This record gives sequence, C-alpha cells and structure tokens, in this order.
Amino acid sequence: MKTRIATIFGALLIAAMAMTSCEKFLTTEPSDQVSDASALSSAGQLQMSLISAYNQMYFNSSGGNDRLFGGLYGLQLFWDERGNDIMSTTNMGGYQVSSYEFTPSFTRSDGDGALVMWRYCYKLINQCNIIIDALPEADGSDAEKRLIEAQAKAMRAIGYFHLIQTYQQTYAIAKDKRGVILRIHADDPSDMGFSTVQQVYDQIVADLTDARSGLSSYNRDVIWRINADVVNGWMARVYQVMGNWSEAYNCAKAVYDKYSTLMTKEQWYSGFDDCIQTNIPEVVWAMSATDENNHGGDTCFNFWYNQDPETYGEGQTGIYRFFNLFTSPEYVALFDEGDWRGAKVPYEQEKVTEAEELAVMFWRRTGNADSNINSKWAYNKFKHYGDAAASTRPDYFLMRGTEMLLIMAEAQANQGNSGEAITLLNRLQQSRGAILTTTTNKTDLLEEIYKERRKELLGEGLTGQYDLVRLQKPLVRYAACPTNPAGHYAWGCDQFSGYNASDAQPVGTLASNDYRWFFQIPDEEFSYNTAISSSDQNPFNGN
Repeated sequence: MKTRIATIFGALLIAAMAMTSCEKFLTTEPSDQVSDASALSSAGQLQMSLISAYNQMYFNSSGGNDRLFGGLYGLQLFWDERGNDIMSTTNMGGYQVSSYEFTPSFTRSDGDGALVMWRYCYKLINQCNIIIDALPEADGSDAEKRLIEAQAKAMRAIGYFHLIQTYQQTYAIAKDKRGVILRIHADDPSDMGFSTVQQVYDQIVADLTDARSGLSSYNRDVIWRINADVVNGWMARVYQVMGNWSEAYNCAKAVYDKYSTLMTKEQWYSGFDDCIQTNIPEVVWAMSATDENNHGGDTCFNFWYNQDPETYGEGQTGIYRFFNLFTSPEYVALFDEGDWRGAKVPYEQEKVTEAEELAVMFWRRTGNADSNINSKWAYNKFKHYGDAAASTRPDYFLMRGTEMLLIMAEAQANQGNSGEAITLLNRLQQSRGAILTTTTNKTDLLEEIYKERRKELLGEGLTGQYDLVRLQKPLVRYAACPTNPAGHYAWGCDQFSGYNASDAQPVGTLASNDYRWFFQIPDEEFSYNTAISSSDQNPFNGN
C-alpha cells in the first residue's frame, strides 16, 4: 500500500503544484486569489487543485518549512513541545527549539513564527475557497463535485481550527472575544474585520457537518484522504474543546466503533513508523513521507534523541537525526510498574547496551560525556527502523482509534456517567498493562483520563498546549539542578513566571490563559487590511 500511496500522491502533487505555483498568499492580497478559469472549469481539474490543498495541509508549501511548521506532521510535535513532557536541546536550532522555549518571536507581531502559521493556515483556507466557489459552474457529475466540496470544507475547517487555537485563548473563556478573520469565499475583500471566537467555531462545525454528509458513502482508496471517519474524528476534537460532551462522545464513538482494535505491545515497540505498511487496525488517518514529497528529513522521527547507543553516528536506523528531544522525569514517572509503555532501563545504570535499549521505552544516553545529554531520558516511541540502504521515509499517524476511546471516556465522565467512563478507560489501561482506575469521583476520574492521554498520545499533537489550554491547567516545568539533573533545560523555563536559576529547585510556571501561549496577529495583516486596528491585537503576555 505504501508504494501505491507514494506513486499516486507524488504524481498528483507534482501536477497540482504546477497548476497552482503562481498563486499568491491570501495574507498578501486576498482579493486576487482566483485561479485561471481553465484550471477550474471541470471536476477533474478541481480534483487536481484539491490535491494541491492536501499538499499545503500536509507539507506547508507556503515557504515556512522550518520543520515544526512543515505541515500537519510538524505541528503535532509543535503543540506537544509546548507542554511539560518534552525537552529540546539546542543542537540544531530552529522551531523545534524555539517552540520549547516559548520564544517571543511567536507572541510578537513582527516575529517569523506568527507569520508562518498565519500564512500556512490562510493559504490552505484560500485554496479550499477557490475550489468550493468554482464547483457550481464546473463540468462533472454532482456526485463527483460533492466529494470534492466535502474534502475541501473539511480542510478549511482544519485550517480555521488551527488558527483559532493559535491566535486566541480557548473557547471556554474566550467565545465572545476577537477571533480570526472568516474568509469563506475566494473573492472576499482584503478589508475584513475579525469574527468572534464563537463565530469561527460555528463555521468550523458547519463545514465539518457538511463534509461528513458529503463523504457519508465515500470509500477512499488511500489512507491519506479525508473520509467521514476522519471528519468525525475532527468533530470530536472540536466538540471536546467546546465542551459539547454529548456530541464529542457521539462523533468519537462513530470512529472508535470502526477502529477499536488497539495497538499491541509489538506494534507500539516497532517505532510508530510503519503504520500504513503493516496495516495497524486502529489507524484512522496517516501519511507517508516519500521520495516524491521529499519530507523524510522533517518528521518526528528525525528529532528524538534515541538512536541506538552502540551504533551512534553510523546511521543504523537509516534516517538523519537532529538529536533534539528527550522526555521529562515527570513524564517518565507517570507510568506504573507493569505498564509496558513506561518500561525503562534503571536510572542508576552506568552503561546501556543496545539490546537493553531496544527492549524498553525509556533509557539514558550514558555513553555521552555531556551532562546535558547523559542525564536525560531518551524515548523510543517514535523511531524509524529502516536501514540506511533502504527506505528512510517513514509513515506517521494523524489520527488513531485510541484517541477516540479517550475522548469517549472524558465525555462520559463530564456527563456524570462515571461507570461508563471507567469501563472505557479500563479498556485502554488493561491493554497496556497499567493499573486500572476505580475512582468514581468526577474530579479524580478526569485526572486519570488526562494522565492516560499524556501517556498514550505524546507526540501526536494532543497533550501539550492542546490539553493544558483547553483544560485551563498551568504549565509547570522543573528545571535541571543538582538534585534533579534530568529536569528541564534552563532555556525551557526562563520565559516563565517565577523562574529563578539560583533556587535550589528552579521552577517556571505559565498560566493557561497567559498570552505567551498565543501568537500575535502578524504585522503583514495590518499592513493591507484597513478593517482592523491595533486594538484588535493580542498583548505580549498576561491574561
């Protein structure tokens, strides 16, 4: 299947990119974003434009391919780095470091991070608008055009969901606040004001609802395509953020009922790099990094500092490494004995062999002389095992059935159905060898669900900023010190409140509603949009 995906996807991307290469960004001149009529006159040609939109969503063809802003696969890691569980060295620089640091380049309107995200999302949105607007007059069957429209609306909703979470506080406390600019037609004027957060979410829900209807009978031939299951998964996420627990449960259940065979220990320990090749049953949505799309060097598999210790530098795992990411000691401590997701080589062990490392999830690079490296916990969840002479292009998850199971459990707990929530949570815990939750206290039960989300979903874009902000939980990082050498790097704490490097145990805290989480609207938008003013801007920090 992987070869077929690579061939089809690569060929379509080349054609689609050629068709759309002359388009400008929405963020520079949005009113000029209508493609040549000849490229929009038939369903077949619009299908190629749709593939160009997929290309934008997956790989960010906006010129912002600095790894973590290289499309959906990079953003998954971006969100989780902005939590407590991942730590980044400064080895390679780039956004994988600055996202961990909470660098002000994101929260300043002239920062490159804020601009790249804005452009990435609005280019995707505009490409979808062009397609949706052109469909009524295009040649082709109604059924074919409906499938194109449904996928385009789903991608537009994904674009707006990323925008609203990036540029404003979460729905629960900000539904009446300034949101983003709702452009839903290709010829919308450049001078448009902001919609509220509520209005943006209303549009997201409307697009996803329409997309689900349009894809209800669609049987995709490749797993990177959006179908009704993928749309239901996104709707579950959106309703989760909105706190609409009945709809979150219904949408998640619709997906989970089809993808309920959870990963085995063997599948988990295989490195998460072959989910398409090996047909892992719980995979709802996934992508391949291929020679055609040429993004094998910018995935999560390149960032984790987990190359086998006895073959360090020899490329034995077949993929270029940036040697950046470790997990925090607080994350390692989440796992009880018996939970095979948390198996580790003892912290006190002086030398770790390759055989020992391959049999666990957590271990330390004891052979490295740098104390900033050898004291930290390496993590094997994302590890590409292809050899150097073969494929260096892994698969990667975009959505799994386990996430839907956890959304169902959270939804039931929030609706007061503790018995059903415990049953769902225990289903996951039992499959992982973890201690089963028994508490019926709502607060304690929800904490156990959030803990399982961290344990299960780290690196998939759902446990760092995503959970902390929507749940209004503060980010607390304990910095490395003599009594806690495995703790966070100083550069991962010094942007936070209360951090003092001279403390016995330095601690940095970031409140969940602090604007250091959120990007400022880029200066570029203010330069041409006269309908907005500086009063619409996010503050640099504070609540």
